Amino acid sequence: MKKLTAVLTLLLMSAATSATAATNQAISTEELVRVCEERPGSEQHTYCDAYGQGVYDTYLVTRHPKQAPSFICVVQPAPSRSEVMDRFIEWVKLNPVHHKAPAADSLLRFLSIRFPCETPAMAPDTPANKVRR
Repeated sequence: MKKLTAVLTLLLMSAATSATAATNQAISTEELVRVCEERPGSEQHTYCDAYGQGVYDTYLVTRHPKQAPSFICVVQPAPSRSEVMDRFIEWVKLNPVHHKAPAADSLLRFLSIRFPCETPAMAPDTPANKVRR
């Protein structure tokens, strides 16, 4: 009986571990595009807009003038979330090399191209981008 309990416990633990590992994977760009292509107003489409807003909000709160300067500068009046995400989907379709990349990475890459800053904060000579040893 003790052996059976031990075996069942190990099986449950391994199942829980594999389930946890699967949920820790970032959504790919390709997966996000599939969700974003659902009809407007659907739960999936709402997730698409919210995901895009969440990535951008996280970007905004992690900016620091010296350690993490801005590289996305949205001009005002800003386009709607839906409009930006529609342009993102078009960009992904034209750049399939990003399909397997994490969606947040691809979205930030797109935003930096679509809304570049006047001063290129991502330039190699910018202090925040120099290699520190």
